[in-house]
Amino acid sequence: MLRNYFLVGWRNILKHKAFTLINVIGLSLSMSVCLLLILLVYDHYQYDEFHPKADQTYRILSFQEGTRDQILGSAYATSPFPFGKYLKENYPAIESYTNLNHSFRGEIESPFKVFDLERSLYADERFFEVFGFTLKEGLEATALKEAHSIVLTSELSKKLFPKGEALGSLIKHEGSSFKVTGVLAEPKGKSHIKFDALASFATLEARKDTDSELHYNNWTNLWMNYNYIVLSKDTNPSEIAALLNDIGKENIKFDDPDHKRYEFELQNINDVVPGRLCNNEIGFTLPIVVIVFFIILGFIVLLTASINYANLSIAKSLSRSREVGVRKVNGATRWNIMGLFLVESVILAFLSLAVAIGIYKFLINSFNEMWIFNQIGLNLEDSSSAYIFFFVFTLLLGIISGVAPSLYISKINPVKSLKGSMLTASTSARGISRYFSSKKLMMGVQFSLAIVMLVSIFLLRDQAHHLMNSDYGFENDKIVYVDLQGHDPQLIANEFGRIPGVSGISFTTHHPAVGRSHGEAYRLKPEDEDLSISHFGVDNHYLEVMGLQLIAGNNFPEGTVSENEKFIILNQLATERLGFESPAAAIGETILLNEDTQLQIIGVVKDYHWEPMMKGISPLALRIMPDQYEYAYFKMETSEKHHLLTQFKNHWNEFDEARSFEGGFLNEAMNLFYQFMDDLASILTLISVLSIAITCLGFLGMLSFHLKTHVKEIGIRKVLGATFSQILFSMTRGFISMVAITFLIAIPGAVVLNGLWINMMATHAPIGLMNVGPAVVIILIITGLTIISQVWMNSNSNPIEALRSE
Repeated sequence: MLRNYFLVGWRNILKHKAFTLINVIGLSLSMSVCLLLILLVYDHYQYDEFHPKADQTYRILSFQEGTRDQILGSAYATSPFPFGKYLKENYPAIESYTNLNHSFRGEIESPFKVFDLERSLYADERFFEVFGFTLKEGLEATALKEAHSIVLTSELSKKLFPKGEALGSLIKHEGSSFKVTGVLAEPKGKSHIKFDALASFATLEARKDTDSELHYNNWTNLWMNYNYIVLSKDTNPSEIAALLNDIGKENIKFDDPDHKRYEFELQNINDVVPGRLCNNEIGFTLPIVVIVFFIILGFIVLLTASINYANLSIAKSLSRSREVGVRKVNGATRWNIMGLFLVESVILAFLSLAVAIGIYKFLINSFNEMWIFNQIGLNLEDSSSAYIFFFVFTLLLGIISGVAPSLYISKINPVKSLKGSMLTASTSARGISRYFSSKKLMMGVQFSLAIVMLVSIFLLRDQAHHLMNSDYGFENDKIVYVDLQGHDPQLIANEFGRIPGVSGISFTTHHPAVGRSHGEAYRLKPEDEDLSISHFGVDNHYLEVMGLQLIAGNNFPEGTVSENEKFIILNQLATERLGFESPAAAIGETILLNEDTQLQIIGVVKDYHWEPMMKGISPLALRIMPDQYEYAYFKMETSEKHHLLTQFKNHWNEFDEARSFEGGFLNEAMNLFYQFMDDLASILTLISVLSIAITCLGFLGMLSFHLKTHVKEIGIRKVLGATFSQILFSMTRGFISMVAITFLIAIPGAVVLNGLWINMMATHAPIGLMNVGPAVVIILIITGLTIISQVWMNSNSNPIEALRSE
């Protein structure tokens, strides 16, 4: 019987090609997104499975007292360093433990190359005992035992030692020599522990000359270390978890009696990804709340597509009422009819899967290429194991989508269906009326969502364009920046200042308008309240190179250095917040920095947007800080910008063969900050296209059903001389009213909803016809073409045949 169902279903799919094509497009669009979400969820549940005792390995989390139940921002992945050792020495249930510390960073240098470490850790000698990482070169038991030992990942090893002679070689890090004692093999799976290099914890223990290293092992330091413990098989984790708070209360003593206490709990290593959102994570992964959100989003998209498929199937099933009537007269039961339509639905779902996989592969590449995901290191890989879930998902989708049409068609009265009455073939026309009234309401909601998303897309586009092209109050389109990478600023000035087209050189600690700021406490008088003022470390050429306007006072004098720093330049807002009546009144006055350093206000600059444009202007100080310079700014007087940048790159390669050139145009570096808006618009565009496509298919199904049940009426109207426009209005006025009401509700709603985030920005483009208009036009064109085409198809037939059809 199942074979017969399959053959009949396949023939019907081939027979009604247009119907099949519409359904496959609608389902494949929604399925492709769902496949991507399935892969995302599947990928996150594959983390940390390769560790030898993963089910017994736990991480200690920290919480401020009373915040344990908060979902966002309450947990810390770090915990006091002594926890692991204390537990091991006092509780036999602890088989092993290991500590990690995230303070190993900075430049690392081999005889061939220099790289800046972004993700590296201190690890103790038990690291390879607890975790499933292995070495392809070196001995795991001793690789991290001695001080100044280092283990490199295979990728970093190839970069530092192109000839493959890493093991036993010496590399330099912040003035110290480290011996390469191991090269990591490719991990057997993904892990939340992400790093480029592991330095031995013994190195940190041997250093006693800096504050951070002196206090890393204090019970009150909760921010630098990660504790992982391995429990024996017969140990109940909740028993150990209950001890953590008692141990913390006993050992963590703050000088301030009012200091908030901390609580602790255990987290199994398999629950880290996906898990609760934690501060101080070693590597970025999506927390469980985001995964759940994606699952809900996928379910909503899928549910909408399934309902629209049901609408189309029910509309099409009216043309098969005679077939169903004949089957029932010949003894087919209701379950037989339902089985036939369910099998057909499943076949259609698998046809859609074939199309969806092609779209899904494109979506993976687009997902991985997005700037925002590259920044956080999230990368999805197509997995053959995930296709098992794809198969199960498609089977369930086919069954769920086919339930409503199969229930509807199986209720058809065989006698009425054989008479050809398409409208009365169902058991209750009144019930159908109620059914489709609710569907019109749902269709209105879908159109509303489509309008809101389209308006949001155009607003995001306009806001990003506005922010990137606004006047910051300084010149950024004529500046090439070069990352100093530890070189002496004056040496860089001498080397690169000779490039033709360079008209000015300055140095600074960081870029403006990219979200980075450094602030300290200032006050005009000792008894005043502290005022937080952000600062840039600059030199005496910064105002000239950046085109900043002095409105009072003078620039820094020549020869000013940080060792005898005594001058400061403020922006106009800072002088107002400090209490000066005017910028001129501030000149020559002294302010206190951190209560003990006196700085004389030598100048005041006109307020400019040193922070991103969506933020308001805030107090700013410019200070001479040569020991903290990170970038050299070269002001250019040439139109051949890209040729000029090539000259900088070539000159750098001659100047420093060990380091790669890091630099570019300042305005492009600033605009990169707004790339997340483009990525968000891209994601929203995809969802909008998907939503509009699904909505239109549902609209098409409703309209098709409505017109098919009024074929006789259309024929009568034509016989009586009705024109196409008259038939169009009389047959679709309910749908036209629905669309009109939707616009009246959705457009103000879209403006209000988007206004919530737009009005939070200090600088933004206005919401107007250029934002809302295109969205309205797109929806009107799509709905108009759908209505006109369907009415034309149903009214263009011979009215005599239409009258005979019912």
